[in-house]
Amino acid sequence: MRSRRTIAYAVFAASAVVLTVVVGWLTTPDDEGVAGEWETTAVEGRVLGGRALVATDSTVAIDLVSGTRITLGSVSGGDRAIGGGRLLIVNDTTLDAAGLDGQSRWTWRGPTAHRLALVAASSGTTVVQACGGTPRACRLIGLGANGQEAWQTPQPTASGTAAPVVGTDGNLPVVGVFPTGDDTVVLVDPDSSRVVLRPPARASVGRDGRLLLDSAAGGSCTRTTYESFDRSATSTAPGACPDAAAQGASDQTDQTNGAGTRAEVGRTTLWWWPFGDGIHTLEVSGRHTGRIVSRDGLRALRVDDSGITVAIGDVVRRYSWVNSPAAQGK
Repeated sequence: MRSRRTIAYAVFAASAVVLTVVVGWLTTPDDEGVAGEWETTAVEGRVLGGRALVATDSTVAIDLVSGTRITLGSVSGGDRAIGGGRLLIVNDTTLDAAGLDGQSRWTWRGPTAHRLALVAASSGTTVVQACGGTPRACRLIGLGANGQEAWQTPQPTASGTAAPVVGTDGNLPVVGVFPTGDDTVVLVDPDSSRVVLRPPARASVGRDGRLLLDSAAGGSCTRTTYESFDRSATSTAPGACPDAAAQGASDQTDQTNGAGTRAEVGRTTLWWWPFGDGIHTLEVSGRHTGRIVSRDGLRALRVDDSGITVAIGDVVRRYSWVNSPAAQGK
């Protein structure tokens, strides 16, 4: 009799454990509002221009939109930037470039005894500033898709030998911009070398290289956004212009959040497993909504109207939006 009772207790206990596991599995949070597109092994590095994850100890980069993995081989040192769909590394006299699509790779050597700096990049042209000589003078050089010189012109007199305005996170603007002594700004078209002088404004670099010019007047802020030299839009909003520590700082509200979408990292505790710190979550809200869940750490690398790219442990994964009204109506 006692043996039967013991067996009954054992069966009951086992059933309770199985039930708890099943219920726990069924109630564990899961991904919502997203669908996986691609996955690749991550690299230790930082995001440049909101577009590519670039390794800190090598020249490997991952395009955060397509997942393409590229490398610049033996190139070392230099300043790294993203512009025109290219990873660019400039040293004092040399510029190396690789397309984020993995289809192009070139090296260009600047004029002797001149120091190079990146200025701007369109889809077809990269602009560099080359300064040197006595007295010191600067010129602008446009390089085509294969690194061949397309045009060259002296730096506009109004800007003297001033450094170009670029994003602080390695984000090159689609239009070249130089400050002047009276706060006006000089704009340069990468494709044609055309130059125009604009009224006083503070320049910054927004998402995917968009050039932003902010000017305050009468208690409101006017922003002109350049998609290209010939394509711009202007809007005015009440209040002060967005704060920036210095001219040229990347506009982070435009750069990281992407189309009014927020991604916040958190943790969720599992009621049926009291050990550990729970699971990691990435909650997406705003223009797009969704949730990503993982037992590994999560970090949003890029958010845009097509989807979100996330570092999950030792991989980088891209998700598209699912059933998002904003995505369907874009």
